[in-house]
Amino acid sequence: MIRVIILAYNEAKNLPRVIPDVAEALGNSEYRIYAVDDGSTDTTAEVLVTLASFYPLTVLTHQPNKGVASAFRTGLTAVIQDAADQDVVVLMEGDGTSSPVLLPEMVRRIRNGADIIIASRYRQGGGYKNFPLKRLLLSRGANFVFRLMFRIPGATDYSIFYRAYRIPPLRAAFTALGTRFIESTTFLANAEILVKLKPYLRRVEEIPLFYDYGLKKGKSGMKVWKNLQSYLQFIAHHALRL
Repeated sequence: MIRVIILAYNEAKNLPRVIPDVAEALGNSEYRIYAVDDGSTDTTAEVLVTLASFYPLTVLTHQPNKGVASAFRTGLTAVIQDAADQDVVVLMEGDGTSSPVLLPEMVRRIRNGADIIIASRYRQGGGYKNFPLKRLLLSRGANFVFRLMFRIPGATDYSIFYRAYRIPPLRAAFTALGTRFIESTTFLANAEILVKLKPYLRRVEEIPLFYDYGLKKGKSGMKVWKNLQSYLQFIAHHALRL
């Protein structure tokens, strides 16, 4: 089975497009979508109830908003509890920027033996479009430093949400690390997950992602300076241990 985790905070305008597009991309494959509604204050909850009438959709709700790291934790915990070792887990954003067209190839590569497939903005054919300057600088800077300090063969994009995972490495990391698997409280959690999975990975691959921020309807919940501080603290902490 393919298990797709979609993180959603105030995505009422985007989810009616995102979830049908995911379903279309997966075609006749057996799949289940897990939507984590992280305390949305718009009509996201109502939209998800409606969509659950038409698609195999499990809604996981936070109330109030707990932040993206907690949403990661909730989605991954639910999937790991439900999944068999042969299942594929995909994690993507609910704002329309994670192109569902890539899903079949990501799933195929996991089933061919890769542990993680990263949709990368740094592979040929990938890139950024309509990306806010502050976020672009943070993304490029953070990825440059992470590639230097936390080298994972095959990985160039450490901060992108959009990845497919094989279940056994995820389960092994969860079992070994428990609450320490995700300790950050910001968008840093995505890079943290990749770094902490490293001891359990044999093969990491990437496919190009052209990240068009203009596809998103509504405002981002990301606070650039708070996230920058989190990245710096994480890097400094691990630098002292090298």
